[in-house]
Amino acid sequence: MTKEEIDEEILDAAAALFARHGVEQTSVQRIADAVGYSKTGLLHRFPSKDALQDATVAHTVDALRALAQDVDGVPVGAARDRRVVEALADLTTRRPGLVAFALTALSGQEGAMGPDRLEAIGEALFGAFGEQLTAGPPDDRGVRITTAVGGLAVASLACADLPFDRVRPHLVAAALGALGHPAPTEEN
Repeated sequence: MTKEEIDEEILDAAAALFARHGVEQTSVQRIADAVGYSKTGLLHRFPSKDALQDATVAHTVDALRALAQDVDGVPVGAARDRRVVEALADLTTRRPGLVAFALTALSGQEGAMGPDRLEAIGEALFGAFGEQLTAGPPDDRGVRITTAVGGLAVASLACADLPFDRVRPHLVAAALGALGHPAPTEEN
């Protein structure tokens, strides 16, 4: 594995644990155990838990911004939503922790993460859909985006043992339904 692949594996495991247990309840040892490294080896790559958390946030934001960049020229609407949902579905198979971590940002559960870190993730995710994250109670579109992403994250974890090519169309259809779009067909 390359250094980048190793770092991605570590950051995805950290993201999953941060999403599941919260930052305060996730120790460096727990992350090291999840990826099969010693605590010392992990701290050699990321010198502190705070550095690991910063890297996890940055990695998540970068992945979501790359996704947004891929759909930059597509107008807001069903076609853009479909491309974002398909990309998120694919991302959940490669980096399920990252998508769960992004969902944590949308939940507003800041814990020890801090509002600036959460906001950066939420803005990147909403930006992919061509929307802006707003303060206060979410509007209909905000609820739909959160539901679509949450459904993708949870369903992809629940279906992790099934062949992805069989599950993917159902994940995409369910997420598009949450966004208020009809299920995709062969023609659309």
